[in-house]
Amino acid sequence: MKKKLIFFLLGTILLLTSLPLSTKMVMELIHNQKMNREYKVTNVNEGSPPTSSAFRFKGHIVEIKETLKNEDGYVDPWSNKIRMADLSLELDGAKIDTLRDYPIKVEEKGLNRYYGEIAYLLLEDKKSSKTQFIVLLKKTREFKKEMPNGYIVGGAPTEKLKYTLYSLDEEGNLNTKSFSFTERNGLQTKLLNDSFMVPYSIGYYTDAWEVYPSIFFPFIFPFVTLVVGFVLIVVFFPIRKVKK
Repeated sequence: MKKKLIFFLLGTILLLTSLPLSTKMVMELIHNQKMNREYKVTNVNEGSPPTSSAFRFKGHIVEIKETLKNEDGYVDPWSNKIRMADLSLELDGAKIDTLRDYPIKVEEKGLNRYYGEIAYLLLEDKKSSKTQFIVLLKKTREFKKEMPNGYIVGGAPTEKLKYTLYSLDEEGNLNTKSFSFTERNGLQTKLLNDSFMVPYSIGYYTDAWEVYPSIFFPFIFPFVTLVVGFVLIVVFFPIRKVKK
C-alpha cells in the first residue's frame, strides 16, 4: 500500500509540473495553424538586391525620408556602421510619423538601412482575398555596442520595446495601432516574427517551441512526463476497499 501511494504521488507531481507548459505548447500549435490558415505574410524587403524604401501600393506611395545628423557614428556588434538620422514615414507625400535621432545602417541601401527597425509587409486575408500593406515601426531606440570583454550592451529590455503598426487597405484607408512586446495579439506576434523586429523568435502563448530542441525538451518534458504522470495516477490511484 505504501509503495502504491509513492507511485501515485510521483504521478501527481509529474502531471502537475508538466500540465501547464504542455497545455500552452498545444495551444501554440493550434494558434500557429490558425494564423497560417487565415493569413499570408510577405516581407517586402528581399535583402539582396536592396529593396527601395519607396513602395507603391494600389496607387499610393509609401516612403521613408531620412535626414542624417552631422555627428560621428559607431560600429555595432555585427560590423554595421551606425549613424543617427531623423526618419519620416510619408504616405503620398504627407508625413504620418517621425522617428527622431534613430540609428540607421549608413553603408546599406534601401530598406536594408532600417533592417530590424522598420519593416514593409504585405498581409493577405485568405478568407476575403484582400491584401493590406503594413508598415511596422519599432519606436524604442537601441544603440547596441560590443564591449572589450565581448558583452553586447545598449539593447532595451523586452518589456520596454514599443511598436506602431500602420495598415493601408486596398481602398486607401490608413489605420494605426500601437502595441508593445509584452502586450500584443496573435497577428501582431506573427508580424513581429516575419519582420525580424524582435530579439528572438517569439510565440503568442509560449516561446517554448522556439528554443533549440533536445531529447529532454520538449520530448521527455513536458509531454512524456505528462503521459507517465497520468498513467501512474490511474494505475496507482488509492482506492480504499470497503469491507463487506
